[in-house]
Amino acid sequence: MKKIEAIIPPSSLGMVRAELVRRGVCGNLTVTEVRHGETHGPFNGNADESLKDKIKVELIIPDRQIDKAINVILRHAMTESSDRHGHVTILNVDEILQITHPMPS
Repeated sequence: MKKIEAIIPPSSLGMVRAELVRRGVCGNLTVTEVRHGETHGPFNGNADESLKDKIKVELIIPDRQIDKAINVILRHAMTESSDRHGHVTILNVDEILQITHPMPS
């Protein structure tokens, strides 16, 4: 199994999500609002102008679906107004443990 972490513009989320579903990519999607950008230079402690509002999308999928998922993200995550900030990370997943609530007696 693989975990994909992608930093994308918020405006791309709907298209990426819809295309993953349309192409049959299985997995639960986790979405987090983040600020992303260059880390060079001083950080003023406030909402630094070099950091842009982005979305972090996380998806754990079977190895056989990795190419399809990456292609969808790369193709649909960029908009005409997007800057080049963003990235896709692929991580190996050895095990997934489910958190469940106990059944009532």
